Amino acid sequence: MFNKKNYVLNCDLCDTRKIKEEDYSGFEKILVNADVIVVNETSKSILNRLPFTINQDCMIEIPDAVDANLQTINGSYEISGTTAVVEHTVLVVNGALIIKSGAESVMEKYERIHVNGSVRCPKSLEGNLSKLTANGSVTLYPDDCVVLEDTFVIDKYFPLRAKENGKYYVKDEVIVQDRGVELEKLVRKNVQFITQKLIVPEEMIESAVALFDETVIFEVIPEGMTLIYGNAVLNDDLVEKNGGKIYVYGSVKVDENCDLKELAAKVDKLIVKDMVTLKKNQEEFFRELKAEYHSIKFVWEGRIIENKPSARIDTILLESSPNKVLVQNAAVIKIAEDVTPELILDRLMIENCAKVSCTEEQESAIAAIARNVAKIGGTGDGNEGMGLMDGIKDLLSTKIVNADTYIM
Repeated sequence: MFNKKNYVLNCDLCDTRKIKEEDYSGFEKILVNADVIVVNETSKSILNRLPFTINQDCMIEIPDAVDANLQTINGSYEISGTTAVVEHTVLVVNGALIIKSGAESVMEKYERIHVNGSVRCPKSLEGNLSKLTANGSVTLYPDDCVVLEDTFVIDKYFPLRAKENGKYYVKDEVIVQDRGVELEKLVRKNVQFITQKLIVPEEMIESAVALFDETVIFEVIPEGMTLIYGNAVLNDDLVEKNGGKIYVYGSVKVDENCDLKELAAKVDKLIVKDMVTLKKNQEEFFRELKAEYHSIKFVWEGRIIENKPSARIDTILLESSPNKVLVQNAAVIKIAEDVTPELILDRLMIENCAKVSCTEEQESAIAAIARNVAKIGGTGDGNEGMGLMDGIKDLLSTKIVNADTYIM
């Protein structure tokens, strides 16, 4: 019905090095959306002559004379001295990349490396990173260290497994959660940790000090308190399991069925490192716990309309919603003409939506209560139908390609 006049390519990796001009010269518009695009001098010249629009995070240019091999890894990847790789390989890693000591000769074989994630590399190989680009952090660690997880919990078995004079690198933080861990065994083995932060019970500090250098930040759990690393739900089960002195290194959500007045008699001390989330009617009783926390957030208790292609808001809906209406993640919201600006301000909230269609009188009220909305206004000039037909025609006249890796 319609000739294909447009071309749209959506992919993670686009290799243009073998592009033929005659294959794409018939299109009026060519749009390429790619995380990584690979070009050479020849393909760049063709792309510049044709009506290409290219959206990319990383462009890798390879000389015409180099026959580079493309390798894509979805997930974490390690490069060591025994990694098998052919000369002039272009490596794309969608995940974390760990480079091990002794990988100098292997690194030299890569033409380029692009990482959509974090990179950890031994200090001695810092000079080999000129071929590498990354969207995440690039961290250098001492060559004589064993690399552990970014967040490492020392359990009761680690002192038995640790090597004599062992050095261990932990990117973010080391946690001692179990008070039964025998840190003295690690001290006797002359173990050392390289990390940014240590989370440790107060009564174990003396043993822990010998395992870390003076640059480490100490997060001390007061004596007698139970550490919960991560988020937690505050209810009777939590207190019965962990006792009345709880330190949550994360956020806490108060169980909506929890009787805080009764729980207050069981909780001696509560420290929350991050946010506390609860219902508005729980606030008074929660404050009686005398808890320490970073901030409070209240649970939304009104109506929610979300994840819809379109939504209509009228007076009946708003007047019957005393706790407000929250509309979020919708494409188009249509505000009925009879909704007053005062009612909008009092009963409506809008977040993360593409367009709000409203009257001119409603615009300022919508602007006041909306967050992350691309367009506000214009209930229509009678041309919506024509615009829709134009959109359908454009879609029918467009060749669309979706792929993980695409060779043009």
